[in-house]
Amino acid sequence: MKVLMINLDGSKDRLQQQNEQFDKLKVVFERLPAVSIADFSKGDYQKLAFNGQRPMKQSELACFLSHKKAWEYIVTLNEPCVVLEDDAVLVREFKQIIKAVTNLENIDFINLEVHGRRKLIAKSATFDLTDDHFRLFSLYQDRSGTGGYILYPSGAKKLLDFMEKRAIGLADEFIYSCRSLEAYQIEPAVLLQSDKCEMYGVKPMDDMHSIIGQVKNTVSFELSIIEKIQFKYRRIIAQIILGYYYLLFMCKGAVKREIKVEPKRFD
Repeated sequence: MKVLMINLDGSKDRLQQQNEQFDKLKVVFERLPAVSIADFSKGDYQKLAFNGQRPMKQSELACFLSHKKAWEYIVTLNEPCVVLEDDAVLVREFKQIIKAVTNLENIDFINLEVHGRRKLIAKSATFDLTDDHFRLFSLYQDRSGTGGYILYPSGAKKLLDFMEKRAIGLADEFIYSCRSLEAYQIEPAVLLQSDKCEMYGVKPMDDMHSIIGQVKNTVSFELSIIEKIQFKYRRIIAQIILGYYYLLFMCKGAVKREIKVEPKRFD
């Protein structure tokens, strides 16, 4: 299974840290050049970033387009791939895990991380991996984190098709709004984004800050009253939909809980 590492051309320090991590894991990754805010015009930004629940920053749009680039690659390759952002910190069993899930059937997407929020998952695991220690649970609701996931060609196609039906948004919000995805959560988590490591007692990368938060918009804008009302309306509708599906899955026996993290596995 290929591992795709999303990395900005200017983030050479992060790339070096990932090279060091993957040398220890004895896994090879393929660098996928990230989309930067210089790669799309002001017009494209204004066309794409103002149709969701709130205006997207240019860096957030660049993040989304970087993931879209990975989805297109997976469809063309027609093989499942791991998609990682370049601040991903991984467990030492990473190589065994990706080998174990390569040939699983009826799966579109596997979330590898935990991000400080509870998730709505099935009570019981569907798949046991690596001598029954790591397990996959059906994932019903999640809204945080795109630091790392496994995406199958079927899932990549569903996400690209989903773009034809709704406005794009934050990468994680968009993915988890695609309810046709056969999505799963691995437990214990096998990935933490560096800025979340200290929360779980894990040593972060040297550069632990989110790039999205560091990049400033080069395009200024001021929303009209009508636009503000439209954004508020979309947020309300999105919350109603979330509430509906939350109740639906809870009635079917789902549970909302923290995903376990075993810090010693990140040593």
